Amino acid sequence: MPAVIRKQTKYSPLQSFRAWSERILIEAAQLELHAKYPGTGPQPLRRGRVRSAIRIMFTTGFRVTPRPLRNWIMHRLLVRKGQDWDPA
Repeated sequence: MPAVIRKQTKYSPLQSFRAWSERILIEAAQLELHAKYPGTGPQPLRRGRVRSAIRIMFTTGFRVTPRPLRNWIMHRLLVRKGQDWDPA
């Protein structure tokens, strides 16, 4: 009998923060690549001023954090999603 997802489980606050922070870092990387190699692809979407300010602060904090501490934090944020199906 195949597993059927009845409804999506809600993310925990930690999972939500991780998904949000990954999105911020991906957007920052896309903007850097577009600045480094202009004309090779479409320009990334521009977000609002608040989101841009948060991205700048978050990426700066990410780069300034020492690598061992950053690795420890990322290890702690590695949260796996629970099963959505009943194994019975």
